[in-house]
Amino acid sequence: MRFEIFIGVIVSLCSCSGNSTAITTKEIDIFISKYEDVKFEEFRDISIMQRSSNLGKIVYVVGKSGGTLPVYFVTFDLQREKIADINKTNLQKSNIEDYLTINKITNAVNAIRKYNFYFLAIDSFQNVYINPFYANEPPYLLRLKTFIGDSVIKKGYAYEIYNKKWYLNMTRRRN
Repeated sequence: MRFEIFIGVIVSLCSCSGNSTAITTKEIDIFISKYEDVKFEEFRDISIMQRSSNLGKIVYVVGKSGGTLPVYFVTFDLQREKIADINKTNLQKSNIEDYLTINKITNAVNAIRKYNFYFLAIDSFQNVYINPFYANEPPYLLRLKTFIGDSVIKKGYAYEIYNKKWYLNMTRRRN
């Protein structure tokens, strides 16, 4: 339950996207076939979301899956192709020690840039929450580790079955 709350908090930090292009079922099918068996090991116990972007930088929100700890704000310099700043203000305000190493944060940022996703998180059950389509929006897809057969499941958001262990967020943009 805490993980779902974390997802909601992260998404609420972001403004609505101006992108109005709807995703087709063909695009979803292509995405699923490409990432059906990808484990996303570099994101184990990590949640990462692109918060904002401009010509020179991208800000990522990085946290530990489970959502019980404050998040890091990581600025990536696009010109230099490296992290320019890791803001730990939320941790300091809460008197929380660093819980992610610089190496783990760097690996997560580099990986999400490689995949070109806007949101990716893996919960403690190894379910994958992902949004490869829209910035500043909640997870569009949920891939369960194990197919449970339910047509609708609730994990922070309500998701409807799409294909085997893949579910679509019921609040997603529609065609």
